[in-house]
Amino acid sequence: MPTVNIVEVGHVVVPPPEDLVVRLSALDAPWVAIPLIQRVLLFVDGAGVQQHPPFESLVGSLRASLAATLARLPPLAGRVVFLPSTGDAAIDCSGPEGGGVRFVVAESDDADARRLAGDADHEVDTLEALVPELKAEALPAEVLAVQVTRLKGGVALGVALHHAVVDGRSVWMFLQAWAAACRGDATAVADMTFDRAVVALPGVGEELARSTLRKYAPNLPLDANMSLAPQLNSLVRHSPSPRSKSTT
Repeated sequence: MPTVNIVEVGHVVVPPPEDLVVRLSALDAPWVAIPLIQRVLLFVDGAGVQQHPPFESLVGSLRASLAATLARLPPLAGRVVFLPSTGDAAIDCSGPEGGGVRFVVAESDDADARRLAGDADHEVDTLEALVPELKAEALPAEVLAVQVTRLKGGVALGVALHHAVVDGRSVWMFLQAWAAACRGDATAVADMTFDRAVVALPGVGEELARSTLRKYAPNLPLDANMSLAPQLNSLVRHSPSPRSKSTT
């Protein structure tokens, strides 16, 4: 199995909005205790030619553009928290539990980007090492973590997100917004909303959310009953290089 070495662990922090707390709805509550969303994007050099920028420059661009993206999408830099006074779970974007997004830089001299992207049977252990840990075993829990890894013949970008905050579609909307910011075209992607108040549920929506939360995660905040098994059925996407504007 190829070795992936962690070079640096830091945080991308943006000024938090004042007193922004988004309570989770009954549709979100079950996902507090259900596996995370994890994705890996592989960027492969072409025909023996290094197509992407120098790794250090690429890391700097990704870090700066992530900060710009988080400024537009502050809940992704927040924490999933438990509010004992009401029994709600919420996304706290501005409180003391916030700390930005963990940004991991890694490298591997023997993990081949082209082989990882092309294998019909994926190397599960290697792919798992390209995704950062998301601290979500208990609340408060991180919403997003990022890892960029220099590979043999390419680069991997791995993300882990809390499923109570995003779904599969919004993951790709976030990645598209980040890519646009990295290209210097932040207006190319429509804004996302995290406002759960727009979801109309029958009856008393807030109480339904609390009862659903008690059913799926009865031991909060100490134990979110979170399974961290990687969801590899849709883990991998492949692009020819980080500078390519094509989508797959």
